[in-house]
Formats: sequence, C-alpha cells, structure tokens
Amino acid sequence: MMGISKLQHQVNDSALRLDKALVEVGGEANKVKRTARVLPAGLLLGLGVAGGFLLMVMPKHLRGSVLLSLGKFALNRLLPLLSELRQ
Repeated sequence: MMGISKLQHQVNDSALRLDKALVEVGGEANKVKRTARVLPAGLLLGLGVAGGFLLMVMPKHLRGSVLLSLGKFALNRLLPLLSELRQ
C-alpha cells in the first residue's frame, strides 16, 4: 500500500507541474497574438509567402540555412519595429 500512496503523490505533483506549464504556455500564446496584431498583415503575409516559396524552390540541402537566414533577416527588421511600437 505504501507504494500506491507514493505513486499517487507523484501523479498529483506531475499534474500540478503540467497545470503550471499550461498556464505559462497560454500566457506565451497571448503574447504572440498581441505581437501579431501589432505587425502589419502585409508583412506577415510576405514572410509566409517568401518562406513557402523558398521551401518549394530550394534544394533540400540548402533549405535549412536559407530559412535560418530569412528568419534572422526578419528578426533584425521586426525587433526594432516592435520596440518602437511598444514605447
């Protein structure tokens, strides 16, 4: 019986950690939604189209580095824009 009690406590602890993680994920999702509302729709659409185009056109061995470069470019352009909008 002692083993079952210990397992029940472990399950309860795991459930509490999961609940906490889900709350944190919900908060992060809300932050992303707020950020997406601030960004112009054309910019988001353009990045999506460019990324999709590159996935279709680029050879497989180049896709990773090209998409990383595209993401880096986008972040370098978007982070200053976001910092200006928040102030």
